[in-house]
Amino acid sequence: MQNLILDLYANVPETKNLTTKQLMILSAAIELFAKKGYANTSTSEIAAYAGVSEGSIFRRFKNKRQLLKFILDPLVKLILPDKLLQFSAETLNRNYLNLDSFVRTIIMNRIKFIKDNLIVLKIFLNEILYSSQLRQDVLNGLPKQFINGFNNQLNSLKSRQQIIDWPNREIFRFLFSTLFGYALDHYVLFPQNLWNENEEIDRLITYIVNGLSPQI
Repeated sequence: MQNLILDLYANVPETKNLTTKQLMILSAAIELFAKKGYANTSTSEIAAYAGVSEGSIFRRFKNKRQLLKFILDPLVKLILPDKLLQFSAETLNRNYLNLDSFVRTIIMNRIKFIKDNLIVLKIFLNEILYSSQLRQDVLNGLPKQFINGFNNQLNSLKSRQQIIDWPNREIFRFLFSTLFGYALDHYVLFPQNLWNENEEIDRLITYIVNGLSPQI
């Protein structure tokens, strides 16, 4: 698990000068914050999980809040924007025949990303609910290539009367807030619940497509 976590942070400048012990602390904090929540995790637990002394945390990260900041800042300012550029290249440079194919591609791509990076994103999803600054940082970090690609796709669908004629910002908010709610419900708030993933993803896509289809 440690290697999977640290791979995500491999190209982050802040981690370049971390010692092996400090990387173990970072990995332990991510795992415990994701599993127990930030508020319910102590620095002594992080130290024990990493196999280091508690003083090792304070020498580099000062306190638990600074450790959380060390996890979230690179995620919001570097990792997520980079992943959105990759997302743009994979999904926003295609020609979509209709709204269903567009929404289905977007949702399946983003759910795969969430599942592949769930342990870090659980911390992000928990914190973004309560931090207006974090939400603003996410919006500020949206790459122009992503925004332009998304707008181009929506404008193309509108020109062919495949999608409702709302402002693009509202369509974006509807689509991604619905996806956010789905991810929060299934992967953060109630991960222990039994559910049929394929069926629920199909319902999610149907719900979004119905909500964004042109009114007749």
